[in-house]
Amino acid sequence: MNEESHEAELMNWLHEARSIFPKLDKSVIFCYYKPMSTKKLGYVRGKVIYINDFDAEALLLGKETKIAKKIIKPAEYEIFVNSKLQKIRNPLLRKQVAHTIIIHELYHIEQDDLITKSKDYSKRKKKKIHTHNFLEEVFDRYNQLREIKGLPKISNIKHLEEAIHKILGSIGWND
Repeated sequence: MNEESHEAELMNWLHEARSIFPKLDKSVIFCYYKPMSTKKLGYVRGKVIYINDFDAEALLLGKETKIAKKIIKPAEYEIFVNSKLQKIRNPLLRKQVAHTIIIHELYHIEQDDLITKSKDYSKRKKKKIHTHNFLEEVFDRYNQLREIKGLPKISNIKHLEEAIHKILGSIGWND
């Protein structure tokens, strides 16, 4: 399978996954494969803009003015999926693994994690970005998507994680 068809499949899977994220209907989101270490399955990127909002005339004329930081949400987001997943030969298995990653990143976008947390991931980990039942909510959304597609729900998050680890092991993930 060539590179363009892999990118097209990711965009198709992204559109399927967006059906369970109605809050993101107006967001522009792209999904690509990208080479990365085996420590990451994927990540999301969006350019957050920080500006200072104040009365320029008052500031220059020496009058009291309030300077407020303003955060502007990204106009578009990019989700990157580890390109090593392309080694999974069965497209249905590859789709299920990619869906777990895409849903995880879409949930970060929905929760405005790029805006409320530092861009530096090591700092985000220390701030416990995956709090408030984050992984359970991702698992529930994954099961919602499976239900829409006519697949049976997975009963336990541990079973899903073990299945993904077995699939990744079959392609020599940690070799």
